[in-house]
Amino acid sequence: MSAAQERLARFGDAVNCLQHLERSRRELLHLVSSLSDEQLSRRPSAEVWSPAEVLEHISLVEESAGKIIRRLRKVGLGEAEPFPPPPPGQTRPDGRPLAPPLMEPKGGLPRAVLLERLQAVRERVLAEVAESGERLSHPPTYAHPFFGDLTALGWLQTLAYHERHHLRQIQERLGS
Repeated sequence: MSAAQERLARFGDAVNCLQHLERSRRELLHLVSSLSDEQLSRRPSAEVWSPAEVLEHISLVEESAGKIIRRLRKVGLGEAEPFPPPPPGQTRPDGRPLAPPLMEPKGGLPRAVLLERLQAVRERVLAEVAESGERLSHPPTYAHPFFGDLTALGWLQTLAYHERHHLRQIQERLGS
């Protein structure tokens, strides 16, 4: 297990991951509710996403991971072919990961749309996790651009890690 995968493993089994996701989403929504529309849409600098763009990014990543969890279940049941391998992840000069182009926010979405997307995507992920059941932690695997080959549970762990990471990022940028 790589060091990156060990970071994910701290989120534990599916039940523990879901608890982390519930807690981080509650904190994220609380934070967002405290922001004015101007604070929500303001970029700290030209190259840094606004909180609204971070929310859009979270929903894009969660939607993608939900599809991967579903596909891994179907591959494991012999109902689908595996995805082709993804391109390797790109990093900034300082070593921090860059979001793949499909996971970059387009921006300009109003608060209500962002919140609706977050809710809808989360519901789909929860349904996929419930449908996968015991299969979550078993092969097959699919390569994450930064964490390597992951089972469906590993992809669920990335969601717990990802949302917590961006919640802290928004808090730090706002000085909360």
